[in-house]
Amino acid sequence: MPSAMKLVHATTTASLLLCFGNAPTEAFTPSHAQVQMTPRFPATTTTGNPQANNNLATTSTTCLRALDNSNLAESMASVQELAKVFSDGMNGLMEQVNLPQLQILTLASAGIADTTTVAGINDEQTTLQLLQLGASNPWHFFAVAVFGIPNALRYVITVVPDQYDEAPYEPGTKTYSPQAAAEFYQQRPWLVVKRILKMALLTASFNSGLLWDWLVLGKLLGDENYTALKKAEPRRAKQALALCEKLGPTFIKLGQALSIRTDLVPEAYALELRQLQDAVPPFDSTVARKVLEREFQVNNLKQIFSSLSAEPVASASIGQVYRGTLASTGKDVAVKVQRPGILAEIALDLHVLRLLTPIQTALQNAANGVPTTQGDIDLAVDLVDEWGRGFVAETDYRLEAANTMQFQKAMEARGLNAVCAPTVVPELVRDKVLVTEWVEGTRLDRDASPDVPRLCGVAINAYLTMLLDTGVLHCDPHPGNLLRTTDGKLCILDWGMTLAVPNNLQYALLELIAHINVEDYDAIPNDFINLGFSPEGVTAERLKESGITEGLSFALPTIESGRRSKKDSRTCQGRISRTLR
Repeated sequence: MPSAMKLVHATTTASLLLCFGNAPTEAFTPSHAQVQMTPRFPATTTTGNPQANNNLATTSTTCLRALDNSNLAESMASVQELAKVFSDGMNGLMEQVNLPQLQILTLASAGIADTTTVAGINDEQTTLQLLQLGASNPWHFFAVAVFGIPNALRYVITVVPDQYDEAPYEPGTKTYSPQAAAEFYQQRPWLVVKRILKMALLTASFNSGLLWDWLVLGKLLGDENYTALKKAEPRRAKQALALCEKLGPTFIKLGQALSIRTDLVPEAYALELRQLQDAVPPFDSTVARKVLEREFQVNNLKQIFSSLSAEPVASASIGQVYRGTLASTGKDVAVKVQRPGILAEIALDLHVLRLLTPIQTALQNAANGVPTTQGDIDLAVDLVDEWGRGFVAETDYRLEAANTMQFQKAMEARGLNAVCAPTVVPELVRDKVLVTEWVEGTRLDRDASPDVPRLCGVAINAYLTMLLDTGVLHCDPHPGNLLRTTDGKLCILDWGMTLAVPNNLQYALLELIAHINVEDYDAIPNDFINLGFSPEGVTAERLKESGITEGLSFALPTIESGRRSKKDSRTCQGRISRTLR
């Protein structure tokens, strides 16, 4: 009983102090509230005078001490006194506080109703009666608090904005450190717990629906075609899109990656997730302008831009883009502004994903009926880390500017004038701002011009040149980053995520291509070893003995001739996969 009463007391007292004390109201301001909120209540808000505030604090402290001493009679007396203080001060409170504010703060924090219901209450007398009823009797007070605990927790976890002020590492290609993150969040366990709970709450309905369709309607009822699961794909794909947007930039980036991988997700999901390629929900433009003023160290952006669009013209997972005109030259430019706190948010998500990956791997293997080994877990965690390195590097706008300029120079030096990147304005590159010249064009996959097939070939040549020649590979080639310019060129955008290709890997790829071209299949097992395709300890002789040469000699000419049937495809895949195990 004492521990339960402590919990009740803590909840009710916190609600009172948050609603009627000196706590900032921003902590309880709903993201979509229908009522305007003042920044902070005055210090005398509780009952209209400071003495009443002191009475509330004193009575609350007395009650907590009684609970600590397990004195039930004294505790009840203290709670009754606390309720009396609250009730006596109600009239004074009503005189000083706008009623809609009181509705939002009191009822939302106590869990009586969600914010949309509260904002819809217009009967002031009804609201007053509700509040006085809760304060007139301590048992009413307890009932409201006890039944409100789950709703209050849900509100704090899912509605109250997260504060991402610090990150365990800096932006860059070599700064990502799981060890630094583990030490950092060990000192901030609440951040991790809250993020996991938020992810669980937001995805609970989606996950339970998938589990029901797959396990109950499919597996347990013997539906080998999983009809219910497939039938629900269009609806669930829309839910997945909404979840990515709610879960934030990390999952938006993951959704972007999956939107072009129909080999990993059903086509309905991929089609829906493609909306994330260039239509991510933006953050407040007022905040973006403050970032610009801070980065450029000016009080008026007119000093830099003679014009700047009021709203972003495009929004992505890391930042959003405005169209402007330079005051100094009159050139049209694209102004890319980074989301505030993005690195800290990404770092937390990556840390949580590393914690959850072993569980996800075990569940996935169990669903497929295979045992889970430590090697499976290590591989999955390594994949998270590899993806994390690229994602963290993408927050370094100075690196992105350097990559963009390097690619442009490399293509010009090789005479590949059909492909380009936006021209960077070097003097306006900052940690969280990147300015480039404006590129007029349309997405390559949405352009109906007759030269689009030619530009697709240009894209292939450009990526092969990066992979086999320049050694810096653009790693974010989704359709939103490939434009057909008005003068018929291919423009590759967003150079934040790149991969350095070492010389030995370039040589190994060139040798593989050469051996395939001359049909020297006996040399390919050694190429597989050089490329890291085969498991450690497997020699070229063992690969040859396994029959891989025979499989490739059958598969590659069949693919080249374009006469491969589904049966041939399965035969090829089976032979090669058995060899590489």
